[in-house]
Amino acid sequence: MANDPGIHDRLNRVEEIVGQLDVDKYDLDEWTALYEEGQQLLDEVRSLLDDGSGDVVQIE
Repeated sequence: MANDPGIHDRLNRVEEIVGQLDVDKYDLDEWTALYEEGQQLLDEVRSLLDDGSGDVVQIE
């Protein structure tokens, strides 16, 4: 779990996206958009952690 609300919010959204991608109700364009959003959020989390502005207190 991240000890930073911004990181926590981003990771929660990534989890939502993964749950949506597991469902076969999306066409390729929608799937691609969700995938890209997830990648962007993960990049932001990596950046926050690399900059030292976020701390990981537990990884699940």
